[in-house]
Amino acid sequence: MGALASLALLVVLSIGANNFFTANNFFASSKKLASNDSLHFVDTSAHPMRVSFNGWSGDTAGALNNLRAQLSDILDGREMRHSIVSTKIVFFEPNDSLHNIYSFHPDESVLPASTEKLFTSSSTLWALGSKYAFTTKLDLAPGAKIEGDRIVGNVYLRPSGDPTLRSADLDLVASGLQRRGITKIQGDIISDLGGENPLSPEAKEYMAAHNSSEIAVHDSVVGENGTIASVDSTAADDEENEDEAEAGALSTFPNFSLDRNIVTVTVIGGHSKGSPLGIRVNPSIASIVVVNHGRSSAPASYRVRRVGRGRHRRTIRRLVRGTMTLHVSSSGEPMDARQTIVISGQFPARAQRTYGFPIKNVPLAMASVMKSRLQQNGIAVTGQPRVERVSIDTNSRTIAEKQTSLIDLLAYMNKHSDNYLAESMFRKLSTISQIAASAPDERARKLMRSWLEVCNVDGTDCTLIDGSGLSRSNQVSANSVINLLAGIKQRGMFSLFTHTLSVAGYDGTLRNRMKGTAAQFNAHGKTGTLNGVTALAGYVTTGDGQLAAYFITMQHFRGGPWVYKRDQDKIVEALASFKYADYQSAMNEPSLRTMGSKSAKQ
Repeated sequence: MGALASLALLVVLSIGANNFFTANNFFASSKKLASNDSLHFVDTSAHPMRVSFNGWSGDTAGALNNLRAQLSDILDGREMRHSIVSTKIVFFEPNDSLHNIYSFHPDESVLPASTEKLFTSSSTLWALGSKYAFTTKLDLAPGAKIEGDRIVGNVYLRPSGDPTLRSADLDLVASGLQRRGITKIQGDIISDLGGENPLSPEAKEYMAAHNSSEIAVHDSVVGENGTIASVDSTAADDEENEDEAEAGALSTFPNFSLDRNIVTVTVIGGHSKGSPLGIRVNPSIASIVVVNHGRSSAPASYRVRRVGRGRHRRTIRRLVRGTMTLHVSSSGEPMDARQTIVISGQFPARAQRTYGFPIKNVPLAMASVMKSRLQQNGIAVTGQPRVERVSIDTNSRTIAEKQTSLIDLLAYMNKHSDNYLAESMFRKLSTISQIAASAPDERARKLMRSWLEVCNVDGTDCTLIDGSGLSRSNQVSANSVINLLAGIKQRGMFSLFTHTLSVAGYDGTLRNRMKGTAAQFNAHGKTGTLNGVTALAGYVTTGDGQLAAYFITMQHFRGGPWVYKRDQDKIVEALASFKYADYQSAMNEPSLRTMGSKSAKQ
């Protein structure tokens, strides 16, 4: 199996070894999103970062030493003795130069967890450009033409990899045809496997000056057998728990994505024992066939008992009536014309359970759903859905399209720490053909490595395996994260990029943190949590309006992360409250004298 195919089979989040999963949270999340028809983005422009610092003429050194002592005091807690701590904080001067304020083990190689999305999202923004929009469009095939209210000939479905695209979004494409007065397509709906993914002018200029074949990539994960090391999908990540993250699967063709490439199969027990099972498939895809051999058993009843003590106390349910031998499986390959889902065994009457499977042939599924949506919107299609690889015709005519702004997508990705979107952006970088590479993953890493060079980040400090940060093979340092944040500020991406980050006490994974403090509505950041790892990185403005960048992580601890997160919040809150004038006189205040006498960790 080739590297691209191996990566394509990677299923992000909650998909078990049997290639299916059942989860009430998944079903609830799917239902919630389905009720909205499409992904909605939240505009947080009401809380932009306001930087107003023009310098200060007082005792800068004395004030900063007192701040350092306060930060040191926060990190001197007993819990820190049982973890590895790495921290770096800088202030930006009015000319955007950096003033190192505080650092503790800044060279330590640490797991970034979801703060890796800072690297993924900023690389994607640089490579594609701030004005980039994912388009899902219908083009007329060569020889096809519009005659009155009909299209005579085939149409091409040409997506560009929008991972937020839902089946309902294809109604917007159908609406574009309706506005043209089209009521019939006399031809096939063809998913085009070709496509171009151009670089932004800035990235193109940089790559032209630096031969991509000479860019070293030291962190490739292609093994001897050609497979790619998979993301650790069993890793716990608190962002997913907070935001009811939905499952997603990466398809073989990165430009094609629909409903996160997951089809859900809901099995519904009949009214009585022996009756057939009801099956509901969402989305309904002509190329996915369900073979139902299942039957209903007697209605289920359970014996419930409580076991354990204290926080280990739990409820156990044991089936005492009804039979549960249900087996649901999926078969098919990425280019097969049919994917078969087989249901067998017994399932209790009037019960319900939902399973999810990766869609195997996503291009064919998209063409099938496109045809179905056109017909539901009153546009008859006489042809069939199919798949081809077509050479791009620069004169091809687009007759309808749906767009998603890159900035909106990155905002949802970072604020909600969406691993599927992050992996999709990594895949998007892998499709840019202007970059010389022997494998798609190498192409993506070369683009990310090039962006780090633009930001003067020492690439030897970074091992970037994936786009989400779930892999425990990822490595960064506090120095590299801070230099990345500095590069974003110094290269004019600051206002756009901070729009994609969570706002403390307001939205995303920071919505419940730092409320009622000077950091609320002020600090913009990216959280990251894996088992034994918690990290926080981003920007905050001080009481003087000076911009600060921070990276704080605690790792290799046991137990929950919340005590460490509270210390992270205290550090950001201290930065948000900092004023040179207040901290200059801190040594004269009895309540702060002890704090100021502590040695700063630098």
